[in-house]
Amino acid sequence: MERRKFVLSVGALAAGGSLTLGTGAFSSLEAERDVAVNVAADASAYLGIQPGDGPNGNYVDTTSSDALAINLTGDNNNIGNGLAGGQGLNANAITGIEDIFQVKNQGTQEIELKIAPLAFSDVDMNDFDGILGVLLVPRIGQLELRYDLSWEPSVNLMSISTLSPGDKIEFSLVAFALPDSAVDSVAIDDEIELTAEAI
Repeated sequence: MERRKFVLSVGALAAGGSLTLGTGAFSSLEAERDVAVNVAADASAYLGIQPGDGPNGNYVDTTSSDALAINLTGDNNNIGNGLAGGQGLNANAITGIEDIFQVKNQGTQEIELKIAPLAFSDVDMNDFDGILGVLLVPRIGQLELRYDLSWEPSVNLMSISTLSPGDKIEFSLVAFALPDSAVDSVAIDDEIELTAEAI
């Protein structure tokens, strides 16, 4: 009987000692934890860049790197040679395409979204054979927008005060090409930069 008391006493002492040691600082720790990070296509990323919901979303195509691009040429897999046969904009015309793409906050924080540039142009200066201008137009709705529409790329941007999680903004496109000689003499091949910062 005395022996059992002794063994139990030692066990209690060891447990008490480990509690005392466990509450202090430690000099080393090695632990393994899972980390899961995916790189998503534009439509599924935290800042979702997606084609418009309607048929005009077909003017947005996927590039070889799975990024989305506005593509108003015959190379667009959604509308080009293989489908509807469209090759580009009409000369001597103003073309409007509503809801061509949208940007959606699919993250967890409110963000300030900046997009630059909003305006693009190309002029054939040799014989003034053509001028092409393209303007991206956000649907204003309930969002507070600030514009600076000068033609200098460094300040040609749109800033949305806040875009809450789940909010989106839709963009339309307005373009003009003048005169008839603009066909095959002017083209735009540029990039849009989107910047999102948590507020």
